[in-house]
Amino acid sequence: MTTTATAIHPLTAEQRRLWFLQQVHPDDAGFNMYLNRRWTGPIDPRALRTALDRLTARHEILRTRFAPEGPDEAEPVQLVQPPAATDLVTIRLPEGATEQDFTDACRPYVNAPFDLAAAPPLRATLISAGEREHAVSVVVHHIVADGWSFRTMWRELLALYREAIGEAPAELPELALQYGDFARAERARTGGEAGEEAFRFWADRLAGTGALRLPFDRPRPSSPTRPAGFVTVDLGPELTAALDRTARQERCTPFMVLLAGYQSVLARWTGCRDFVVGTPLAGRTEAAHEALLGYFNRTAVIRSDLTGEPGFRTVLKRTRSAALAALSRPDAPAERLAAHLGLPADTGAGPLYQAVFVHQSQNDLAVGSGEPALPEGVRTTGMDSGFDQAKTDLLLDSWRTPDGGITLSFCYDRELFDRGTVEALGDRCRELYARIVEDPELPLHGDWFVGAEERAALLALGAGPAAPAAVRTVLERFAEQAAARPDAPALECDGRTLSYAELDRRSTELARRLGPVADRVVAVSMAPSFDLVVALTAVWKAGAAYLPLDPAHPEERRALMVREADAVLTLTGTDLPGAGTADLAPPDPRALAYVLYTSGSTGAPKAVAVDHPAVSARVDWMAGPDGYALGPDDRIVQFASLGFDTHVEELWPALAAGACVVLLPGGGRTLPDLLAGPAGRTVTVLDLPTAYWEELVGLDDGTSWPDALRLVVIGGSEARAGTVARWRRRHGDAVRLVNTYGPTEATVIVTAAELTAADTDRRPSLGRPLPGVRLHVLDEHGGLLPRGSEGELYIGGSGLARGYLGRPDLTATAFVPDPFAGGVMYRTGDRARWRADGRLEFLGRGDAQLKLRGYRIEPAEIESALTAHPGVAQAAVLVRDGRRLLAYAVPRPGAEPGPAELREHLAVRLPAYMVPDAVVTLARLPLTPNGKPDLAALPDPGPAAGSGYVAPRTDAEQLVTELWQEVLGVPRVGVFDDFLALGGDSLLVTRVAARIRAGIGLDIPIREVFESSTPAALAARIEALLIAEIDALSEEEAAGRLSG
Repeated sequence: MTTTATAIHPLTAEQRRLWFLQQVHPDDAGFNMYLNRRWTGPIDPRALRTALDRLTARHEILRTRFAPEGPDEAEPVQLVQPPAATDLVTIRLPEGATEQDFTDACRPYVNAPFDLAAAPPLRATLISAGEREHAVSVVVHHIVADGWSFRTMWRELLALYREAIGEAPAELPELALQYGDFARAERARTGGEAGEEAFRFWADRLAGTGALRLPFDRPRPSSPTRPAGFVTVDLGPELTAALDRTARQERCTPFMVLLAGYQSVLARWTGCRDFVVGTPLAGRTEAAHEALLGYFNRTAVIRSDLTGEPGFRTVLKRTRSAALAALSRPDAPAERLAAHLGLPADTGAGPLYQAVFVHQSQNDLAVGSGEPALPEGVRTTGMDSGFDQAKTDLLLDSWRTPDGGITLSFCYDRELFDRGTVEALGDRCRELYARIVEDPELPLHGDWFVGAEERAALLALGAGPAAPAAVRTVLERFAEQAAARPDAPALECDGRTLSYAELDRRSTELARRLGPVADRVVAVSMAPSFDLVVALTAVWKAGAAYLPLDPAHPEERRALMVREADAVLTLTGTDLPGAGTADLAPPDPRALAYVLYTSGSTGAPKAVAVDHPAVSARVDWMAGPDGYALGPDDRIVQFASLGFDTHVEELWPALAAGACVVLLPGGGRTLPDLLAGPAGRTVTVLDLPTAYWEELVGLDDGTSWPDALRLVVIGGSEARAGTVARWRRRHGDAVRLVNTYGPTEATVIVTAAELTAADTDRRPSLGRPLPGVRLHVLDEHGGLLPRGSEGELYIGGSGLARGYLGRPDLTATAFVPDPFAGGVMYRTGDRARWRADGRLEFLGRGDAQLKLRGYRIEPAEIESALTAHPGVAQAAVLVRDGRRLLAYAVPRPGAEPGPAELREHLAVRLPAYMVPDAVVTLARLPLTPNGKPDLAALPDPGPAAGSGYVAPRTDAEQLVTELWQEVLGVPRVGVFDDFLALGGDSLLVTRVAARIRAGIGLDIPIREVFESSTPAALAARIEALLIAEIDALSEEEAAGRLSG
């Protein structure tokens, strides 16, 4: 549209935010607003077009486009266009068309995005099915209207239509102002010293607040489309009246009561206790504003302080105070405050806040009571518009209904949330509102969050299948195999085998030579070998428990373990003196089986004591048909270090099932060496640490996966969806992939999940509990949490360790009473939640969560986003020096992703506060002996990777750094400095794009500038766009472009 503007006005702060978001996501229609009405009776299309023409002539904002203007086009402005004929689209449906037909006809128009620069964002449609059935649709961008505007728009459109058909004069009042006048007044009011005062007020008011981390069911996609889902909850007239009474008694408004309740639910749902909620205010501060159309809304930021152990009345008092402050000082400079407080300026909702709460006296879009006079013979009703775009990640809209009730409507992004998750959130809100009218002192941490029926369902969900009444011990099952198949190979190593009969004979002889060791601990310090397995079996036959020691560990550490475990002797081989004639008493099936040292979260080694009933229960499931279905034809690699409890999973189920255990050969040879040789081709089962499995998957063709492989078991750390997807692309369903979870204190594993195609686009689940296991996801007060809520995972039931050997104090802290089923439960320290599908989801170690700039950051989320890059095989994330977020990436073979490329990849998938300050590429991640990433061994990247100033290295980087220095007003910018961290905001992003356009003639999209958060990344994008532009030119045009 090239028509000369009749007036130019600045944008309001809220308009600037919407304009910027539309530039960043030009295909997003989430900020469309619509007036859709079914119209029964006669309609005159020409008169309707006339009414629309007069409406747009009356309100300048409806004929305003939005684009950068001025000498350097650095700031968007409102460009009012002259009055013109409205383009009314007419659609004819066949007579007898259904309501769904009308909705389907509306859908493309309400869901189409607007180009704010090309033309005023207004779209009018008339849909007709015969002479009496119609639908009128008016769609605008939120930048030109708010909810209030639609009531005015409908009233005036009807009045102008009646006048156009000669029925009655419109008699609309003269407008003393236009929206542009309001925008100019706001700019004057919020600029200068007034703006600085507002900033100081809010910086003090919000100091110390944190972010609200909504528990998404799926990670945010790199190119979000924001499909909307809606869940409604009706509170009903009786409950609404009780809420109104509570508001009066507490000297609050109903809005404050509803908001305080929503804050309480969010706090329990997310585990956050200090966050900000955004709520729109009408913003029409003068009587003259009431007749205007326009986007007057201002988003008030209300601090939600639920720290301590408040009851609802205390929460309500805090909310009342925060709301009154927000109402009295609504002009919070959101983006500047976000930068000052270390909070992200771009989230799924808006600057400073991640949740939005709207309360209105009626549903604005339904245009309910008080409708103006209709044309004679006409009746109008609301209709389903087919709108399916979410404005934010999650928005709660509430309004009064004609019957005196309140409707809560949750609009959510279906790419992020399952419907069941949001339905559960709505149920929590209704339950809380019902409880607080009976007890205003209701404690925040009370049992209201989970009702009796849901409590029973959660306990059933966390209970595994019934365990067998009697389970044979591992030794009993091994003896059966030795008797039934004496010549079958039990062990294989480097071409040699040891039969079941030989293993049985040698272990019995050694057990007789051990002497009186029953009920004692025997240390075993050997490299992987036949002798090692003989020794472990012998210790059990002698009635003792084994303490495995890695000979490679320092002698001082091994000596400490032997001393603390009170080991009666240490085996370093099987050649013991004595004839070995002592008779062996039958081992006690309830005796201690082994002692394993684990460092835990404190770093201090703790001796975990596990008994035979726990081992027998796990082995019974692993070897059985519901587990790994092991049998005599299986060949299982014993890969894990003896000091890691995975050796229990690799060794004992195999020997109990008659399978062959393949030991890794010595001499520095690795698992890939084994798999590449003759012995590896017939391996059927691999049990690997997840991090090591990911490394092998990342090698692609560099790993020789056995032809006979049927099962891979992984565990020890979180699996990544991207790696699961790569695995499935190669193996499909031909090889079972089982994801397991369990701490040493619960005997190897407590859950298992067979990973399928469903686990390739979301965090892979941990599945369901094993037989006899009980799992509880609890809050900090020990209360059950519903599906979708994040809490700490507790483990009860069969398979728990006895505790920590010789440390009753630590045992009492970690093994606590189970209030739900009796007995004890182990406090894992791991974060988890129940998904809507009833599977458990691991969310990371509680002590692994990072805290940076006021945000809780889950490393696994960043690592998962990194491994989603096609060139990254593995990743690790940590915070160094308490202020730098660092990521480490292992490229896939043949790939060479650079740090700037990887940071740009993360920038479109994660909030700004989760994008690492630096990404370092490594040939491989250092691993601990247990196969987990060794974060302490990761190198410090140094200043060249973001910890200090790095000078420009190319002409493009020189251009960008100089431009940033000018726009940001800073003396020096390095190529790895972050735009937002230097004080950048959406307006300055626009100025950067304008300066690039003016300086080198490149029309770079604002989205490209925004997502390239460092000069290195932006320079790379500029170079790529210039190359693409030149490639599209003829030789003559290219020569002119380069020379000019």
